[in-house]
Amino acid sequence: MTFGRVAILGPGLMGGSIALALAERGLVGRLVIYDRSAARLEEIRAAGVPAELTDDPREAVREADVVILCVPIEAMAGLVREIRDALKPTALVTDVGSVKGSVVGEIEPLLGDRAFWIGSHPMAGSEQSGFAAAHSDLFENAAVIVTPTAQTRPEAVERAGQFWQALGGRVVRLSPEVHDDRVAQISHLPHLLAAALVCETSEEALDLAAGGFRDTTRVASGSPELWTEILSANAETVACRLAGLIHYLQALQAALEKADEPSSRLALRTMLKKAQHARSQIPESKSKLKKHS
Repeated sequence: MTFGRVAILGPGLMGGSIALALAERGLVGRLVIYDRSAARLEEIRAAGVPAELTDDPREAVREADVVILCVPIEAMAGLVREIRDALKPTALVTDVGSVKGSVVGEIEPLLGDRAFWIGSHPMAGSEQSGFAAAHSDLFENAAVIVTPTAQTRPEAVERAGQFWQALGGRVVRLSPEVHDDRVAQISHLPHLLAAALVCETSEEALDLAAGGFRDTTRVASGSPELWTEILSANAETVACRLAGLIHYLQALQAALEKADEPSSRLALRTMLKKAQHARSQIPESKSKLKKHS
């Protein structure tokens, strides 16, 4: 299986990993990568990626069979306005944004019958960013959420599923609204909490931190600009989930204040046991986390 001409708009961690995966697996006839930065394009050229490079987004998508939007969430709608008239009517257009409600809400009306549009979100990545962090097996065994709406054409759903499965992903279908709520719980809120935990920890204590603290707060190393954008785009849902967590933490605080009472100790142990069991059920990634040379 090949996907003909594929255009990747934005070769960062996600876009770069898609390019490497397509090339390594022989899934693409012609690969085109767009970036406005000549320096970033030169980085890709120096890495030996077998792709055509351009700083013209319209040229990148011309005659493309698949177009992947890998730019920041706030830039997606503007980029779609720029490229929409250059798209083939049969092109599949999708994205990798970690918020779907706002992205789908803006892009779906822009494309309409111009192309086969569907939102996507690969649940893969790291606190690192940029093409230097990309690797070809990033999506191996990763959940990739596609978010059809009532306006999504069935062919878009099918083709997007085939694309992500070919890159090793496990495709899950959710509405944009359900996606944003579930991802708020497992990604957006944890990032916010990791950042808050680091900020609340004294410098004296940080000097003593070891593996447990580093593992717990790893994601706080992510790009502040990127995460400000993500959290703002899903602010209402994250705030709602944060309110629920605050209520839960207050209950734990009350239990700790009465830790000498058997009922409080039992409540703490029950919570920790529940967390231990739930954590053990999370599947480990099969990605080997290889880097391109």
